[in-house]
Amino acid sequence: MPKHADPVERRQQVVAALYRVVDAEGLDAASLPRIARELNATTGLLQKYFRSKDELLLFAQDQLVEELTASVREVLNQEGSLQDRLHKALCAIALVDDAARARVWLAFAARAAANPVLLQRHVVGAQEIRELCRHVLEVAGRDGGEAVGLAALVDGVTTQRALEPDVMTAEVASRVIARHLARLWGNG
Repeated sequence: MPKHADPVERRQQVVAALYRVVDAEGLDAASLPRIARELNATTGLLQKYFRSKDELLLFAQDQLVEELTASVREVLNQEGSLQDRLHKALCAIALVDDAARARVWLAFAARAAANPVLLQRHVVGAQEIRELCRHVLEVAGRDGGEAVGLAALVDGVTTQRALEPDVMTAEVASRVIARHLARLWGNG
């Protein structure tokens, strides 16, 4: 890793390395020295961007929430039926196409259960995504309260993608979500 780099780019590289370590070894293994080794850098270099593991975890969780929220917004703004767009958005939230990122999400969710700061950030991100889904449901003339149920469904799909990707394949996950939406729309 070169010593001089754009700070924004460098922070993104550190987060990407954190995600790789978490996916391969779990969140507990993701110490600053271990992430530095993943980047072929020194711990001191990492500490120029993140003073502690906690600071890195907060930044990385915010990044993950921002990525998911941006994906949802992008999909919901595309052309197509509201049901199809909501299906694509829910698949994006469930990380259907990325079992490795689902494992990272699950690791952060588990840590958030015992860490008030991570939990607060997780909840804020989840609320924003639920509100986007609620809006789509209401525009489609469906019960906006179903957004909570959809969030629970997606969390379950994401968990299964993380833990049993051979069982909850991308195709199976997409079908599970599609069947649920078909029932909400009254065509399934």
